[in-house]
Amino acid sequence: MKTKTIVWIIALVAATAIVGVAGAATSGPSPIPSPPAFSITSNVLVLCKGETNYVPITVTDGGPAGASYPSIGVSNLTGTAMDQIELSISPTKDILPESTGTIYIGIIKANSSSTTNLPLFVSSNASLITGIGMQIVYSYDVFYTDSETRNLTFEVISCGSPLGVSVNPKTVTSGEIQNLSINFTNTGNATLKDLYVHYSVPGIDGAVVGSTQAELGSLGIGKSDRLNVSLFVSRNASIESFPLNLSATFYNMNSLEQVSNSTSLIPIGSIDLSLSGLTISPTVALPGGIVSISFVLTDIGTSGASAISVGAAAPPGFTSFGSNPVYVGDVSADSQSPVTISLELSNTVKPGTYNIPLKINYLNSLRQNITSTSNVVITVGQGGTFAAGGKEAAVRAPAAGGSSALAVITAILALALITMSYLFIKERKRGRRHTERKERE
Repeated sequence: MKTKTIVWIIALVAATAIVGVAGAATSGPSPIPSPPAFSITSNVLVLCKGETNYVPITVTDGGPAGASYPSIGVSNLTGTAMDQIELSISPTKDILPESTGTIYIGIIKANSSSTTNLPLFVSSNASLITGIGMQIVYSYDVFYTDSETRNLTFEVISCGSPLGVSVNPKTVTSGEIQNLSINFTNTGNATLKDLYVHYSVPGIDGAVVGSTQAELGSLGIGKSDRLNVSLFVSRNASIESFPLNLSATFYNMNSLEQVSNSTSLIPIGSIDLSLSGLTISPTVALPGGIVSISFVLTDIGTSGASAISVGAAAPPGFTSFGSNPVYVGDVSADSQSPVTISLELSNTVKPGTYNIPLKINYLNSLRQNITSTSNVVITVGQGGTFAAGGKEAAVRAPAAGGSSALAVITAILALALITMSYLFIKERKRGRRHTERKERE
């Protein structure tokens, strides 16, 4: 009996060992299941250059009927569901996503698909054939995650937008508020509805005064509408130009479209030439004399002026005496230059006040010729009145000096004549007394 028991125990241990060996031979980590087989496709193969190819995000199979914009379809062709799907678009020099470039889809069940519509801006210099890379990250079978990159290729053509945009003026003055007129024209063959506009400039160059957006409503075929915008231009605005960025969305028939426009604005500094320290010499001019107009020309603006000249528009009876106009040259901002212009009066100029326009001509930073005018008043006195510094005073001064000398000579001669007369009379009296004395003797 004891022997049989031992045999059974040995047999049980052996069986356990065999099962353990067999189990060891078949145990180990489970194999990783294969990821789902999927495809990324687009129902549009042609994009419009220089425009935003845009449709609203939808959750439909294949995109809206008749849509001419890219809709990206992700199809799961296996029996395994895809979860936590994330699409990332890599921007290129030709195509730039209008959004963040990352799209979350969620779950795509086995043997089904999901569609996401994307706003893509295509450069006006894009190649005829261009593409984008799309990275997809997803999870499956709860514990597993996979990622791949798929490429989409498009043909790029010039489509033309039904909305024409123009901006006036394109030259703005730095350091000031500039009023701009943005004109919109419907050049298409259908009414544009729900026209919504947003506009901005780089912060370093300035800022829009007031609202940066406007709703214009509908725009009929061939019709135009205007939007007035106030823009503050910074004193430190870009030297050559800076962009006014504009984005417009509207419905063209049943399709939502977006147009992006960038207009270059050219900033110029403000030139403000001011006259100070005005002096009229003499203060009262005389007919036949010369009068000088002296002042300091100062640029109190934000930009310098070049090739400055100042000329006096002489009224009848006045002619230039010396250079007129006077060439000043260049005056930078917050700098000054002295100027003197002289005029000669004819002998027939009547007494009174005369307005003398001073025309200041200069070039701005765009080499545009600009003229401004300032007026000065000259007073003319009577011809017999002498004024210090006048030509008449200078001419008649020698005559006045000659009269004084003649008066002195006349006085000396008169004194000599009186003296001689006195001596003659005295001598005659002495001779008479001498004769009378002899007669008495």
